Amino acid sequence: MSESADPRPRLAAIGRLFYERGWMWATAGNLSARADDQSFWITASGLSKGELVIDDFLRIAISSGEVLEGGAGRKPSAETAIHRAIYETQPATQACLHGHSVEAVLASRGRDPVVLPHVEMIKALGVWSDRTPIALPVFANHSDVALIGQAVKNFLSGHPRPVPALIVRDHGVTAWGQTLSEALRHFEAVEFLLALLARGF
Repeated sequence: MSESADPRPRLAAIGRLFYERGWMWATAGNLSARADDQSFWITASGLSKGELVIDDFLRIAISSGEVLEGGAGRKPSAETAIHRAIYETQPATQACLHGHSVEAVLASRGRDPVVLPHVEMIKALGVWSDRTPIALPVFANHSDVALIGQAVKNFLSGHPRPVPALIVRDHGVTAWGQTLSEALRHFEAVEFLLALLARGF
């Protein structure tokens, strides 16, 4: 079975990895991957990402946000609107990963955008320039996550080839990619670079 046919086992494994690395404390964070052209799987709300199984994911319609499959009465992740905005505006995206690291929260304070350290690791994001700083957009946090999702959609609609990651202030990083492996690489690279910032690099 291909990754796109049922990405949930791989998402659950990534959840365990992120939990162990301190990127998904308590029940924080969420993970998603396309089910098909019109929908994606995403973690249900309120779950430890270190203990996920395939029944902990819901299939969501990209266009409407409607729950199409799974859940057994559970709600989709609160950040579903952010994932939808990325899938809608970045049609090649196959997966989105969102975590809540200490470094991301620290980096989002007093910086907008977050300019990433210009070190070798930045190449993992698929970008490199000797002249242009590479920066992540910072979005205001809202209890109504739909407002964040709309802001993300507006930004990405005007930036068709963005760096494949963003930060929500006092919240965390979301990274995406054309495969689950690429999304994982992007997320890991951003967290490495934010850890440098946290150390005063």
